[in-house]
Amino acid sequence: MRLGTASDWAACLAMDVSYETDHVWQLQTSVQADVPMVGFARVRLPRTITLRDPLWGGSADPPQPEQGSLIVGEAGGDVDGFALVVPDAARAVDTLWMLAVRHHARRRGLGVRLARAAVEAARAGGRRALCATVQSRNFPAIRTLQAAGFALTGYDEQYYPSNDVGLRFAHRLAPNGAGRRPGNRPAETR
Repeated sequence: MRLGTASDWAACLAMDVSYETDHVWQLQTSVQADVPMVGFARVRLPRTITLRDPLWGGSADPPQPEQGSLIVGEAGGDVDGFALVVPDAARAVDTLWMLAVRHHARRRGLGVRLARAAVEAARAGGRRALCATVQSRNFPAIRTLQAAGFALTGYDEQYYPSNDVGLRFAHRLAPNGAGRRPGNRPAETR
């Protein structure tokens, strides 16, 4: 893993970020004793489908690496995957805006390593969390985030223009202070 450059960004923009899945997380709602209940069930699809992230390419403009951090994973000098981390200074968190791995390099742990490198970049920046939102049908991304220590924190039914449910994940970094740098103790109150 290393920080990306402008020439790496061109390779990232050209990368095919489609994915195959045979599972989805299906939103399930009910009301029990006047209490709304919300959950997700992992559902196996009748066949494998190929999808793409609706916010990547097309009319959506991704943030630029100079707005945050571009982390690349490579083999033999070629960019095989990347993570784009964008800061949200007002909330003292970073957002893992995109994580992608080339098809030939998948299922070898590169996605998890990139996600963990993104966590370390957020931690080094003194953030309190690294957040990510993925489609409920992007089962490979869900598994990657979970393997890297992210936890489901919520969902948004209106997140994607395609009306896909956006699952919100977070990796908490600084539980005792928003944006506090590790090792710096808050001033004691008297």
